[in-house]
Amino acid sequence: MAQTRDRMPPAKDGDASPGVVDERDDPPPPSEEGAVNWKRKRKRKREGRDRPPPPPPPPPSCDPLEVFGADLMAMILNNLDARSVALSLLVSRAWHRVASSDRLWSLKCEELWSGKVHIPRISQVHGLSKLASYSLSVMDGKRTRITKYDLCDHAWEFHFSKAAPEYWQNLDPYWKGTGPPMRRYFHLDGSQTADPGDREAGLELGNVEQCLLLFQCA
Repeated sequence: MAQTRDRMPPAKDGDASPGVVDERDDPPPPSEEGAVNWKRKRKRKREGRDRPPPPPPPPPSCDPLEVFGADLMAMILNNLDARSVALSLLVSRAWHRVASSDRLWSLKCEELWSGKVHIPRISQVHGLSKLASYSLSVMDGKRTRITKYDLCDHAWEFHFSKAAPEYWQNLDPYWKGTGPPMRRYFHLDGSQTADPGDREAGLELGNVEQCLLLFQCA
């Protein structure tokens, strides 16, 4: 049997369900300029619905330098040993600027040179950074050979060993107990000098074939 269907009448303005927004409810204005603006507005609405949500804000910085600042960070590094401070130079450029300051490394140089008789000349060059002075001092301390500058920069005390003949021991105040050990001063021209009043002022260490004990004293 043929079954007839009742045709639903077209929806009217008052028949729209509440809460449902129909884009047709906002028809374009009659003017051409208004129609263009209406299309742009609708496009922005569609783009806004399709746009992903904004990313969450970045977490707060965990870099101690950014948290504490350069001055406080320098105070913290000052309590570390030199090796740890040197490793902090590799963290970043900002860390390198703080960890390479002369104020920080001047204290490290004082700690390194404390109680040392010999401080290498190259570490005392004017205008050299304290970090470079410290590095050169550490490298110089690994040498196994003496240089002419080591000899010339210091006064040297010496006395003959027991292997020396009695003649030399009698001339040595160390063995006779009559005075302090003899001193010799080396010069870059190859000459040697002694203290005033030294009975063996003409005795040059390089010309003595007997056994000597040489000590750096100043």
